[in-house]
Parts: sequence; C-alpha cells; structure tokens
Amino acid sequence: IVSCVGEVKEKFNQAKEGVSNATTIVKESQKVEGRMEKLKNETALTNEQLKDWLPKEIGGLERSGFKVGQGGFAGVNSVEGTYKTSEGKKNFNLAVVDGAGPTGGVMAAGYGMFGNLEMETEDEHKHQQTVTVDGIKAQQTYFKKRNNTQLLLMYAERFLVTINSTDMNVEETWQMVEELDLEKLVDLTE
Repeated sequence: IVSCVGEVKEKFNQAKEGVSNATTIVKESQKVEGRMEKLKNETALTNEQLKDWLPKEIGGLERSGFKVGQGGFAGVNSVEGTYKTSEGKKNFNLAVVDGAGPTGGVMAAGYGMFGNLEMETEDEHKHQQTVTVDGIKAQQTYFKKRNNTQLLLMYAERFLVTINSTDMNVEETWQMVEELDLEKLVDLTE
C-alpha cells in the first residue's frame, strides 16, 4: 500500500508540473501578441548604430572581427562580434539582433517566450537550465568537457542576444556579459 501511495503521489506531482508548464506557455503566448504589436511599430537601430555600440575589447579579449546586417532575415538589423586572446585559447562570440520592426517583432516575441520557460537538464556532457543573473533571464548551457558556455537571452524585451564562449566557464561568461553594457542599446532606442 505504501509503495502504491508513493507511486500515485509521484504521478500526481508529475501531472501538476505538466499543468504548471502548460499554464506558463498559455500566459507567455498571451504576452507574445502584445509584445509583437509593440515591437512591430518600433524603429530598429541601424546596423551602423549597432556597430558603433559593439565594444572593441571585452574582459581583456580584443575584438578580432565583426559583421553587421548578417542576421539572415530581411528587415532585421544585427551585429556580431568575435573576441579572443592573442594566443587564441579563449573566445567570446556575441550576436545581437534588434527585434524592432514587423519581422523583428515576430522573432523577438518567439525568442522571449522560449527564454521564459523554466527548464533544467543535465548529463555527463552538458548542463542546460533557465537562470536569472543580475536581473537578466537566460537559457544557459554549459558544456562540461570543453569548458564552453552558451547563453540565449532577450534583453529589454527587444534585443535577442546569443553568446558562445570557448574555454570559459559560466561565471567567466557572465562577467563578460556584465561588461557589454547592454543598457546602452536601450538608450540608443530613445
């Protein structure tokens, strides 16, 4: 009897968690419509503004290259930056897409919904989870054996940010994010 009660309790908890996730998805999808409407009427930053924002150096890593307007979507402005040490071991790659405008609004809304889902998985290769660091919510993946980190986040409900770091743990990667001054992007929109 005790074993059956334990099994029923476990199944009940799993069902309750499933309902909670479904409720979150419904709430987020309701927010998506409002976010898309707001962003589609916003004017995107120009590729030149994004390029001017892109730091020449982050955390002692020099910028080794950049791309603007390479986001691959018509009417969506973006910037990418690559940073590395002189010996080339540590790398920090950054991509920022401005979610303003009709196409960007759809992208940003979907990206924001994905980013707000709470999740966590772990195995011997990687640890993936939803985290909030200094008020920034992100999907964080740490690749254990390679010591690489990936962050996917939406900043200020507008900027889609993807970060891939090589030979950097989670803490080092977030320190680099702090130096980015993402708030300056928001200031440029005013």
